[in-house]
Amino acid sequence: MSKDKPVKAKVTVSIDKNVYEKAHFLGLNVSRACENALKDLIEALENRNTVNSPSLAKDSLGREALAGPVGFEPTTFSLEG
Repeated sequence: MSKDKPVKAKVTVSIDKNVYEKAHFLGLNVSRACENALKDLIEALENRNTVNSPSLAKDSLGREALAGPVGFEPTTFSLEG
């Protein structure tokens, strides 16, 4: 049973010339590398806002901190009255 090839969109991507030349020299398929990188980024973005997969976010001082999903704020209590 043959599997149909996915439909591809023809796009133009601008990348650093030196990066392209190194990739070409190394025999990399630039289209496939870009597609795979985009798939990884999409997956990471889609999964970052789940309770079971907290994401790293920057706090007000620029430090990385674990953050829950958007809109999640735990209840806090004040020691003052």
